[in-house]
Amino acid sequence: MGLVEVVLIGAGLSTLAWLVCGVFVAVMAQRRGGRTVPWILLGILLGPIGLYMILKVMDHHCAECRVPVLRGVRNCPACGAEITRLENNPVGPMWTYRRDW
Repeated sequence: MGLVEVVLIGAGLSTLAWLVCGVFVAVMAQRRGGRTVPWILLGILLGPIGLYMILKVMDHHCAECRVPVLRGVRNCPACGAEITRLENNPVGPMWTYRRDW
C-alpha cells in the first residue's frame, strides 16, 4: 500500500469520526432540551470540541429531577420545571446566555 492510499484512508476515517461527533452532539443536545439543527451544524463544524462543549461546558442539571439540560434552557425537557438561573452566571461578550432574567 502506497503513501497516497494511507493518506486517503486516514482522511476518510478522520472525516467519518468528525461527522459521528456531530451526530452525537446533536443527539445529546436534543436530549438536554436544545434544538437539533443548530447543534448538529455546530457539532460537525467543531467535531470533538463540540462533543467536549456539550459534555462539560454546557452541562447543567434540573433541580427537580436531576436530568442533564443545556444551560440556556429555561424549562426542563423531562419534567417541565423551570430551570433556575445559575448563581455564578458569567458576564462578558462571550457569555450571552441567561443574563437578562
